[in-house]
Amino acid sequence: FYRIGFSFEEMIAMMFNDTCNVIGVEEFSIFDSELEKLIKSGEYVLGNKSLTKEPLSAVTRNEDREWSDIVTWAIRALIQGEMNGLMRNPQLCNNDTILESNSTRLNYDQSVYCVGNYGEIFNRRFGENKRSSMNTINKGSPMIYSTPLGNIFGTKNDFQVMEEVIDGGVLKLVKSRKGDVLRCGVVVSFDDVNITSVDYCHVLAAALFNGDFEAVEFLTFRENDDIAYESLSHGIIDALAGTVVNFEGDVDRGFSYSTPYYYRDKESSVECYAFATRGDDTLFSSFVNAMVIATIHAQEIGATRKTSTRMPLMSLFGNKFLWAMRDAVSYGGNYDEIYIN
Repeated sequence: FYRIGFSFEEMIAMMFNDTCNVIGVEEFSIFDSELEKLIKSGEYVLGNKSLTKEPLSAVTRNEDREWSDIVTWAIRALIQGEMNGLMRNPQLCNNDTILESNSTRLNYDQSVYCVGNYGEIFNRRFGENKRSSMNTINKGSPMIYSTPLGNIFGTKNDFQVMEEVIDGGVLKLVKSRKGDVLRCGVVVSFDDVNITSVDYCHVLAAALFNGDFEAVEFLTFRENDDIAYESLSHGIIDALAGTVVNFEGDVDRGFSYSTPYYYRDKESSVECYAFATRGDDTLFSSFVNAMVIATIHAQEIGATRKTSTRMPLMSLFGNKFLWAMRDAVSYGGNYDEIYIN
């Protein structure tokens, strides 16, 4: 049998009074608790397999893009600070309330100098040597990650709501365009990224057009070619694949990046390749991101081209896109299948 505890303290009590002989809790809740002391003494054992993953983040409103970017890059500054050895330094902390009028001119290093880098913040809260591998700075370990999908099917009411929401933007434009075709730009860099980017354009087309992965027109651009982003800004292309995620494109130029689908070592840093979409079209940006995540999620649950019906149905974008994730995986397969291809 099983019992549900509504707090960590209640679950610990059930363990101590022999109501339960196994409990499942968030790992960080054990830190500095009575249970941790008993684990260290050998009376209890902490398992080494994670049952779930729950990434924690800040949530901002879609309509305030500038503020969303500030929050995102302030958090990234903490991680970048730890990577580069920057630490809390009161002497460099410029503690005033005079703000720049443009978010691109903010000094995001102040997040580190005034509060500390990611490692310092973590250790202050949880103590030294408590970080799991998922919460350490990446130095070559696996980086492809699928955000948990949550309840993406919803209710009948959700279908109606989303049908009413999809009344403009690229998502509607692509579906209503004569000839039903996605216009996908690809930044040409090196073979692995080029091929993967082309495949993901086909994946996106399959999701948009009920499995028709060939419903895509390609336009190629050279690396560091401003014409690529200008074409995206002016609607010549719907999405741009093979772009390197960077601060300038996100904050200064107002583009949105999908979850990265390829990482590449470059000297002392790592380049993240992803789709770029127009930042003012949140709905389409979310759709593109969802299809990248779909291929990674398929990998996690063991879904393949042949078993794409294992992918969940999705009401987030209305009834027309109910099968979008299944169609995406039916063409491309899971992440490994795309990569091997």
